[in-house]
Amino acid sequence: MAKIVSAYGVPHTPSFVADVKARPNTETEQHFKAVKRHMDQIKPDILVMIQNDHFNTFFLDNWPTFAIGIATETSGPSDQTPDMPIYNVPVAYGLARYLHKHCVNAGFDLSSSEKLTVDHAVLVPLHFLTPAMSIPIVPIFINCLVPPLPSAQRCFELGSAIRKGIGMWHESARVSVIISGSLSLEVGGPLMDVGKTFGVPNKAWAAWILECLDGVRHDELVAAATPERMVQAGNVGGELLNWIALLGLIGKVPPDLLINQSELGNAFAAWRLNVGEAA
Repeated sequence: MAKIVSAYGVPHTPSFVADVKARPNTETEQHFKAVKRHMDQIKPDILVMIQNDHFNTFFLDNWPTFAIGIATETSGPSDQTPDMPIYNVPVAYGLARYLHKHCVNAGFDLSSSEKLTVDHAVLVPLHFLTPAMSIPIVPIFINCLVPPLPSAQRCFELGSAIRKGIGMWHESARVSVIISGSLSLEVGGPLMDVGKTFGVPNKAWAAWILECLDGVRHDELVAAATPERMVQAGNVGGELLNWIALLGLIGKVPPDLLINQSELGNAFAAWRLNVGEAA
């Protein structure tokens, strides 16, 4: 049976690739290196990735609440991420197919795509963590941008369903989970910082989220993450739902690594796990 051996939460800010290329050894690069060291020690066979799309893989004519990619390969970036090379990424087709069926049977109506490209939400984490693109992925998407958003409780339950599905898959595989997204962020809206293209409207909210992660206060965080509360943290504040899905997946486990990138409304986190079918 497959086992979840580790989990990670990171940002997917599209400017990071160009920033690090122009100024090596930035704080951001060091944070990603810390997460990469953790993952390199784990040596996963498959990466299940949970993130939101930014109107590149999907659009408003067909915008899913939850979706999964079940192609044999994907590529990108589909959004011209600055200085990002074009990548071809293998997809763990067998696990993706199994998780799709498992989650639908569990009551989650996941849309699916057998032909998809991906944007910076998938590729920024992979660019820094697995630049050889040698580990197959399973891309799972949550609507974090377009109202009505799924509830935090529903995303938590989706994470739990994914955990159970991985543990029931018949193949022997070591699976790591990567989620990405910001905790407080405004892009192109009225809450931007003066003179910038973005803003971090509520650093205190982001810091409190990390306190909940560190203290394993998952239920408290899920209850507090209402759509109204998240939008106060910026028009991208709904990306917290990706983190909440991760909490449903990992269980009551404190992180090995937790970094607050407060000036950008971001965080980096890592968990070592050993979760199988009985979890």
